[in-house]
Amino acid sequence: MGRRLDEHELRRRAIAGVRDEVEAFGSGAPDSALVRRDGLLAAVVPAAPQRSIFNSVFYDDPAALAAGIDSLRDAYEAHGVRAWTVWVPDSDRETARLLGARGHALDGAPRAMAMDLAGLAAEPPVPAGIEPGPISAAACAELNDRAYGHGADGFRAALAAETAIRWHGAFAGGEPVGCVGTIEVGDDCCVTGVATPPEHRGRGIASWLMVRALAGAREAGLASASLQASQAGAPIYERLGFRDLGFVEMWELRR
Repeated sequence: MGRRLDEHELRRRAIAGVRDEVEAFGSGAPDSALVRRDGLLAAVVPAAPQRSIFNSVFYDDPAALAAGIDSLRDAYEAHGVRAWTVWVPDSDRETARLLGARGHALDGAPRAMAMDLAGLAAEPPVPAGIEPGPISAAACAELNDRAYGHGADGFRAALAAETAIRWHGAFAGGEPVGCVGTIEVGDDCCVTGVATPPEHRGRGIASWLMVRALAGAREAGLASASLQASQAGAPIYERLGFRDLGFVEMWELRR
């Protein structure tokens, strides 16, 4: 058995997982693009100009972000993007102040969560009437839009194409009723796009599907799983074994 991951390493992986999501966001539509510079990565998604979750910036060098913030603003404006966000770890108050002074507003503070897959619980029973199966990116995009109340400019516009996200599907009578996305980077499994439409909630579909996906990741040799959780979702993930390791703020600029 490999070494157990301590809290510091799990937190590092949880925050670094944002980069993996930004990479996918900038790769899911024909006119999307990625801005790569030393210390930062930005997704530009003109197909979803009002959705800052897709038009988002990850950085691991605050100086690089400070030096490039004006050119990022110009790039988004040139592509018709009206809302974009910067992911800021809770430890970096200087960048938060910089963004606030430039007109960005705090739009959310998802919890940074991760777990050592060595502690993953046994897979729960399959929910009644549900079966797993392969699922397309387009089907998962539609499920996410239904789950989160987005219109056609949401996931279907930004993430309908195949990306680095590996999608896991749940079906009832051949109809897709749930999905979980995973991105494998190194020996971490970044979880994203967890969705169950309102009419199928309360059946344990998402929890079962996530544990099933993470068990597969562990069998493939991955050591950890990470994600960004809403305040409502965090307790659910804690019950699955994820640890709450702080938060990553979303500082949005909307025109």
